[in-house]
Amino acid sequence: MACYVIADLHLDVTRPELTQALRTFVASLKPQDELYIIGDLFNFFVGLDPEDSAQQAVAEIMGAARQNGVACYFIHGNRDFLITKREAWQLNLTLLPKLYYLERYGQRLLLTHGDIFCSNDLKYQAYQRKVNNKLLQWLFRRLPLSRRRAIGAKIREQSAGSARYQSEIYGVVTQTVAQYCHDVDLLVHGHIHVLGTYHDEVPGLKARYVLGAWGQNLSYFKLDEQGAALYEQPL
Repeated sequence: MACYVIADLHLDVTRPELTQALRTFVASLKPQDELYIIGDLFNFFVGLDPEDSAQQAVAEIMGAARQNGVACYFIHGNRDFLITKREAWQLNLTLLPKLYYLERYGQRLLLTHGDIFCSNDLKYQAYQRKVNNKLLQWLFRRLPLSRRRAIGAKIREQSAGSARYQSEIYGVVTQTVAQYCHDVDLLVHGHIHVLGTYHDEVPGLKARYVLGAWGQNLSYFKLDEQGAALYEQPL
């Protein structure tokens, strides 16, 4: 059995090659493997959409994986935070808390999307507090699907992109990492789209693994009896 973690696929109907890469990757997993998708599986999610081929493909891919004995889990990202427990289940995924702690092969892990660590970006953190307001989400979900699609498209256009999080000002703040990593050996996250491994940043944390965004390449984290490592390969 192995534990796999991926993030920042940003699937949508305009990038079928990303969906095909996910299909190939998941098909390579073996029975009793675990797959954790830690946010931004979709480029944006405004509800289940019967016309969205990317959503349909995810449900099919994850359904086949479950039938093959692969456990498939999902953690919210900043682009698909609206996915409910029921919607995740319809996509053949099990929704987990935003911060998910687990122990595998003698290692204590924390899996999370990673935006919580960019605590110096006050504008983004304020936006997150707003969009995670349950009342606003309830009201948004009662808009017609066409209106929700239009709002989602506008937000995508206004997105600053990943380069914002590559700077010291807006990137991962080590002190914030330390707040969530008590008794944690390995931290795995995405969000900033810059593949990398960082050792001994905070007391007790052996390594922080950062997943890259899928595009020309795909990346994943793997933990098994041989140890933990990041991998990247052409799409």
